[in-house]
Amino acid sequence: MPLYREATPDDIAEISRLGQLLNDMHHQAWPQIFASAEDVRRDEANWRRAIGAANATTFVAQEDSELIGFISVYLISETHSFFNPMRYAHVGSICVDETRRGEGVGRTLMVLAEQWAQEKGAVDMRLTVWAFNEDAQRLYEELGYGIRSVSMGKQLSSR
Repeated sequence: MPLYREATPDDIAEISRLGQLLNDMHHQAWPQIFASAEDVRRDEANWRRAIGAANATTFVAQEDSELIGFISVYLISETHSFFNPMRYAHVGSICVDETRRGEGVGRTLMVLAEQWAQEKGAVDMRLTVWAFNEDAQRLYEELGYGIRSVSMGKQLSSR
């Protein structure tokens, strides 16, 4: 059974390894948008931003000494005049090792992120999921998430 906890700077290498799996899945689906995952250390600065920050955190799922999943979540204060002012949380990334999917790890990470957000005063939880990621969409729907907007794109050139 995995241990769930907040990430520390010592987890960066393992989070980066899992992040490469996430990057590779996205690159395979849409290589015209997502860069290839060549260097496992490339995104360390990105993952580091959500560890020990005042308005962000990362939770990890650990089995023995290996991380099998993580989720990063950020707090945002909405101040645009078009929207009601509120504090909400946004899932930056969530990844579960391919060999551990379907075991409830992602679900537990989402619940931990939601609890953390509520404790920090967030009144809403948001995330973005790419259209090709149907497994993730099913999980989010099971957890009560629904479509609020649709982002559309059109490639204008092949570069």
